[in-house]
Amino acid sequence: MINYRNKLEAQIVELDSLIVRGEKDIEKYKNLSNYGVNISRSHGNIQYYLIDRETGKKKYAGKKQIRIVQKIVQRDYDLAVNKIIKSLRDCLADFVRNFDIEEINNVYEGSSEGRKKFISPIIEPDELFVQRWLEENADNQNPFPEKGNYYTSQGTFVRSKSERIIAELLDKYNVPYRYEPQLILNNRHIVYPDFMVLNVRKRETIYWEHLGLVSDIDYSKRNFEKINDYERAGILLGKNLIISMESEERALDVKMIEKKIKQFCL
Repeated sequence: MINYRNKLEAQIVELDSLIVRGEKDIEKYKNLSNYGVNISRSHGNIQYYLIDRETGKKKYAGKKQIRIVQKIVQRDYDLAVNKIIKSLRDCLADFVRNFDIEEINNVYEGSSEGRKKFISPIIEPDELFVQRWLEENADNQNPFPEKGNYYTSQGTFVRSKSERIIAELLDKYNVPYRYEPQLILNNRHIVYPDFMVLNVRKRETIYWEHLGLVSDIDYSKRNFEKINDYERAGILLGKNLIISMESEERALDVKMIEKKIKQFCL
């Protein structure tokens, strides 16, 4: 289960910024007369009236008073919205203060090993989820031989130096992955993604293709079609499909690889 606490706390920060902004806007109208605005329609035309809130007297607002009407309407809007935002902020802060989804997991994690053997936890712990994901997804399924014989520091076989860099960065950030698993797309077309990656926090599978020869036109055409196949199968670039690239003129950008790992895989 995803822990949304960080998102809820981010929502509080966002509401705080809206409150500050709203109060600054309201401050601009502190010298505005204490009038309200009444709006009616006559012969298809909108008419505005200024209402003295102390006496209740009403007077028609002509063209010369429209600017005042506009300020009053905006002020009243800002006051109403600011009140609602403050109320929402207080409600959310009270909720978050007492909200910790990890309490569910702590019941299982706090049990002895002897008890854990007989418990089927309602939320599968990350460790068990990762183990099952790895068992269900075999790697090195690509039967087509290619040049390259590289091993990572963890002993994973890959086909290029750049893929070794990607694999070792995934290991650095403790991101579970499989190399070249078999993936059957909607049209029964079989592909072998360079990496199948697990975002443990979201419990989402992401596919990663490294395009190492984008300066080669035929190579680029083949991979363009491959990306289209992915997207037709619902595996969308920027969502659950990551692309990294290099060419003879431009080497692999390691910092960008790390940025993508942090953005999509953690």
